[in-house]
Amino acid sequence: MAGFGCRSKMAILGTCFGVWLAGSPAAIKAGQTSSQPRRELESGTARKRPSAEEVRSALARATSLLRDGRYPDAAEALQSLSCLGCDPRVSLLLAAALEGSGEPSRARQTLEEAHSLWPANNSIATALARQYLLIGRASQAAEVLASCDVSATTPPQELALRVQVELTVNNLLEAERVAKLAYHAHPSEDSMLLLANVLQMQGRGDGVVSFLQGKRDQYRSSPKFLITLAESEYDTPNYAASRRDLEQAISVDPASEQAHYLLGNTLVQLKDVDRAIAEYNTAIRLSPRKPRTHYALALALLLRADDAGAERSLRESLAIDPQYAPAHFDLGKLYKKQGRLPRAVEEFKNAINSNPQYAAAYYQLGETYCQMGDASDSAEAFKLFNSIKEKRRSSPGRDHPWKTISDQDLTVAAKVTE
Repeated sequence: MAGFGCRSKMAILGTCFGVWLAGSPAAIKAGQTSSQPRRELESGTARKRPSAEEVRSALARATSLLRDGRYPDAAEALQSLSCLGCDPRVSLLLAAALEGSGEPSRARQTLEEAHSLWPANNSIATALARQYLLIGRASQAAEVLASCDVSATTPPQELALRVQVELTVNNLLEAERVAKLAYHAHPSEDSMLLLANVLQMQGRGDGVVSFLQGKRDQYRSSPKFLITLAESEYDTPNYAASRRDLEQAISVDPASEQAHYLLGNTLVQLKDVDRAIAEYNTAIRLSPRKPRTHYALALALLLRADDAGAERSLRESLAIDPQYAPAHFDLGKLYKKQGRLPRAVEEFKNAINSNPQYAAAYYQLGETYCQMGDASDSAEAFKLFNSIKEKRRSSPGRDHPWKTISDQDLTVAAKVTE
């Protein structure tokens, strides 16, 4: 997705804690800051609370230290206040300081404790949800956010994080609702592209193109706008238009790895494979640690019958991410074509272990077993294939942009298991 890119450490911290670094109280509901936290009220064991001036002074000092990158000093300035549960902003800034100090588990623990004290505080819930998302616990992130409402006054950073969580747990309707709220409450290029990304995930490419075309004059010099529009043009599919917009994005920002990668995909569709290979190589030079680009290059090399180059690129993809299922899958297909059937079986199993819903891997595994004369394992693989074939999830998202399970494959597998 065009709207979710990599950011620096301070930018990431700012996304979740920026509202407090700026000194705005917008995300804390009225009365929460000055009232005792729930745990103290229930237990009746509240400790002596610092004065409002002491809290303000500590927050101001910690904010200044965070801005200077002095994370351990900021944590020390807040540590004594955090145990008192006197102000949710203390916990938010302490978590930011701990994360910046390289202590993500302590940051998460701080936010979990704060969330138990202020369960309806959107800023704390958002920060905790982001922590869960970073460690792959998307369902917990969604549960944390479910306890909080969003409105037109919710900061745009919090709305964007909520959209990302809902997309991760495949709750597309809720993601669309929140993205629309963000766009109408905080109209900007970022909120517009956030909504466009959600609509893309729903397969509504035509709608995204219509939506963004009306903004072209305003954002014609914005690479991220052009890239988002080009992605939907690719999906419609209007490959010629996608190529033009990606070339325009590259003319504005030649160092855009994403634009070069997507242009490679588009050029494959336009049968300009040699130029696609050049674009993938440029993308790899710009950002060598992305398995999807090495993988896409391998597929293009296969179109040029360069099996050795394709195998090398697939292995480079897996060296970066050993769990990258599409690379295992196509490496298995390559071995199968070469008659290296045991190794093909191994790679198809690796693909399935990485993605148990990878239907095409079950199909290819069934065929390979059949070629090896193993009728029992072949039938079992085809049975599993048929159980998930309706989902048509042969590969995740745009990482496998021009491969699907054919209707012929479906028919063959059905006959084998009859």
